[in-house]
Amino acid sequence: MLFNRSALICVFLVGFFVTALAAKPLSVLAVTDDFASIARSIGGDAVRVQSLVQGSRDLHAIDPRPSMVLALRKSDLLIRLGMRQDAWLDGIIQLAGNSRVMPGKPGYLDCSLHIVRLEVPTGTIDGRMGDVHRFGNPHYWLNPKNGIVIAEQIRDHLIALDPKNRQLFETNFKVFKTTIDTKFIEWDARLKKMESRDFITYHRVWTYFFDAFGLTSLGQLEPVPGIPPTTKHLSALSATLKKTNSKPIILVSSFYSKEVGQHFAQSRGLPFKHLHTNVGEKGIKDYVQLFDYLVKELTL
Repeated sequence: MLFNRSALICVFLVGFFVTALAAKPLSVLAVTDDFASIARSIGGDAVRVQSLVQGSRDLHAIDPRPSMVLALRKSDLLIRLGMRQDAWLDGIIQLAGNSRVMPGKPGYLDCSLHIVRLEVPTGTIDGRMGDVHRFGNPHYWLNPKNGIVIAEQIRDHLIALDPKNRQLFETNFKVFKTTIDTKFIEWDARLKKMESRDFITYHRVWTYFFDAFGLTSLGQLEPVPGIPPTTKHLSALSATLKKTNSKPIILVSSFYSKEVGQHFAQSRGLPFKHLHTNVGEKGIKDYVQLFDYLVKELTL
């Protein structure tokens, strides 16, 4: 009887530890809080998610840190923006030496691969064009419909890595998609009154957002991408406004300084908005809240 009892205890303990190991969540590392938020929505309790870049940041200006390499070494899935916007990640991948997240593996996900890309340049690209994105505009997460495309790819990679939780990932994806589809109707209805307004942005951050909701851009404060506004260019913009009799909203993402845009707006009697475009800022906790915030601020 003692042997049997001991054997039962051993079996129980082995089963307990096997179950505990099997229940260990996947370690997911996302390039920004936006992608991390979507990953949490799809992965639920089966994932543990971190982001490399928090809040509203210019991804061109990221300095890789040793902590990023360490985080990637422990990861089962890397979720990146792609389109060379996060090219600094390539070096981190090589330094981490984690075979699970190398290109071509289930643990590597470039979310841009299935996005319908906007503003893809044609013809010869040279330095006179500024910081032109050779593979198209990379700010695609700002169309909530693209959030569904991102979520679908995350779902598929999580299933490949953890097939036993397939049902969880598929259910969570359906909930996420339904939420976005439902909220999109609300956001679109609220932004309808903005269709008669024009916008001037600092940089081409808002292309996908405008495309999603049928809004119109008259141009950018930058003369070419990545080059700070010049007096000549701002004067040309002013002349265009006089000709068209337009009163556009000057819209600047928060990772750009607001001084130039605010001065341009105030000196010409135009409305000005300095808004966050990422999860993790101003109390924006998840991807859906990001669009709730943007729609609210633009329609105030």
